[in-house]
Amino acid sequence: MRYDEMLRMLYSVHPEAKIRLGLVRIKELLKRLGNPQDSFEYIHVAGTNGKGTVTRTIGKILSVHGLKVGTYFSPHLETFRERIRVNDTYISKEDAVKTFEVVSKEAIAMARSPDMAPTFFEIVTAMAFLYFKFENVDVVISEVGLGGRFDATNVIEKPLCSVITSVDYDHMETLGSSLSQIAFEKAGIIKPNVPLVVGEIEAEPMKVIISKAREMNCDVKLLGKDFRYRINRTELGKNAFNFTGERWNLPLETRMNGLHAMKNLSISLATLETLEKLGMFKFDEKKLYDTIFTIAWEGRFEWLPSDVMIILDVAHNTPAMKMLNKNLNTYFPKRKINAIIGILNDKDYKGMISSIAPSIERLYVTTPHSPRAANPFEIYSWAAQKYNNVGFMKNIEDAVSSCLDMCKRENSVMVVSGSFYTVGVARTFLTGNVDADKE
Repeated sequence: MRYDEMLRMLYSVHPEAKIRLGLVRIKELLKRLGNPQDSFEYIHVAGTNGKGTVTRTIGKILSVHGLKVGTYFSPHLETFRERIRVNDTYISKEDAVKTFEVVSKEAIAMARSPDMAPTFFEIVTAMAFLYFKFENVDVVISEVGLGGRFDATNVIEKPLCSVITSVDYDHMETLGSSLSQIAFEKAGIIKPNVPLVVGEIEAEPMKVIISKAREMNCDVKLLGKDFRYRINRTELGKNAFNFTGERWNLPLETRMNGLHAMKNLSISLATLETLEKLGMFKFDEKKLYDTIFTIAWEGRFEWLPSDVMIILDVAHNTPAMKMLNKNLNTYFPKRKINAIIGILNDKDYKGMISSIAPSIERLYVTTPHSPRAANPFEIYSWAAQKYNNVGFMKNIEDAVSSCLDMCKRENSVMVVSGSFYTVGVARTFLTGNVDADKE
């Protein structure tokens, strides 16, 4: 089987008409594969936003301290291979195909009973865990796909540590319409006697999380109480902040941009403090400083060097779009900003656009490369009635070209946002990335 054939087969079961949360299918699939998830230590990261940054940061720092580390992300920007990594190196096309062939054989057998047919995310999760077993990794850091309680990644009974980065409004049709309901789903990753690190969360959802942690007899570290951070400088590629935890007090610099990035790095550091306390690694200050300074994260308020100032940000819900707006005002207080936004059909597009439109000179609505893309003309029609700065270009590449030309003429900032499936296509187009998937 070729890699492109594997992708076609995988995507034939994705996206589904309806999300099918639950642990019965993934547990059966993993059992058929010999329960590969039992072969490594595990750190589980949930949250409305920020979980990818935390997963990557923990993985990078553990790997520079000598551990062999698997990391699992979703979704991806430019290639499926981004999802499954060992020491931050993508799974090869050959290994992706080999692993898929093993997993798909069992998935096909299960699908003889329609209720037991594994979903796209369950198949990919099983691939990740099996690959990590093949690679004999020491530890896996995995971000939750959706929610937590019934997410396919929530199959390890005794992780080393659990993390909840944030609780905000997203996927309400699946997780619930209140923050307390959403928190209840995310708190499903909390396990008995397993340390828990918690980010910045409002009072009502925090009550739900703390209640579950007490019920499970967990040691809890809270941002603002047990660890803190202070931002000292916000400058593209030269950000500085202080982290103060229970064990470490660190003045740090990072190329990762955005106010939220320094918060998420601090959540990562608090988790690493916990892991050091558990004896997982011996803290080397220089290795940590160097890693925090050099770590970057594609598509997360990413500055793409060019003769035009280009910012790529995968903000894909209203809270994230509000943070993007805040970051733009912080980093570019006196610059004109033009933006391209493509949004999926399960998102609050009115809330997302309302969060950013007042700061934007010209806003182009476009179409994400996904069957789940929202109707861009419907979004444009609504936005054009509310704002006088909205345009419409169905094709992402055309929108990028037009916006780029305008930004060159005006010496303005160009932003691409709204979805992984918008930013990923734009990034490939702008960088000419030959490793991006064609599917």
